[in-house]
Amino acid sequence: MRTRKVALGLYITASFLAVLATMLGNDILLTLTKPVVIPAILFYYLAIKRQQPVSFLLLAVLILNFIGDSIVLLELEDQTTIIMIPYFIAYVILLKFSIEDVRKMKCHTSGLLLSGFVFCFLMYIMYALIQLFIDTNRELVIPVIIYGIVLSAFGAIAAYCYYIKNSTFTFYLLMAALLSIVSDVFYMVFSFIFHFPAFHYFEFAVQLISYFFMVKYFVLRKNS
Repeated sequence: MRTRKVALGLYITASFLAVLATMLGNDILLTLTKPVVIPAILFYYLAIKRQQPVSFLLLAVLILNFIGDSIVLLELEDQTTIIMIPYFIAYVILLKFSIEDVRKMKCHTSGLLLSGFVFCFLMYIMYALIQLFIDTNRELVIPVIIYGIVLSAFGAIAAYCYYIKNSTFTFYLLMAALLSIVSDVFYMVFSFIFHFPAFHYFEFAVQLISYFFMVKYFVLRKNS
């Protein structure tokens, strides 16, 4: 229990300092704290699953997010397409698990309608975003469409799971999907449409919080 609390405390502290460093424009503090966030939440997961089987696919998801976060720190030119790759693979893995959860649930017409509405709504948001940057970043259109379809499907299925089975683990799944979507939308808005610093601070904080819900989802799904 103590190890778990230490790991969670380290995750919260590192996340707070990383967001603070971003707001202050302190590159040194950001470089020191941001790489600690995912190892800390991974340590928290391992502390919970002590003497129990761990999910190596969750480890892959966290490692892929760590790679994406590290690429962002490098501030490469035209880095958006590059950083989309590890995050995209991570979402494919999360989509796989959410589909497995759906297959264990009963088919519900109203749930399907809700899921379809969520998917169409998210696709509309993606279309609206593309229309705003298509003239300046045409090369990103196809990658964003592919990325958006997977992320929208993940969000729609997470909404279906929570609607059909109102439980703690489906809540964590829904929150992980919702925060991931919000983070990515605000990243696109800040990077290519409105360079408003508050958008960047917000999407960065939301992204870090999403890691906690991903881990909690994996901890509870096997027991549900």
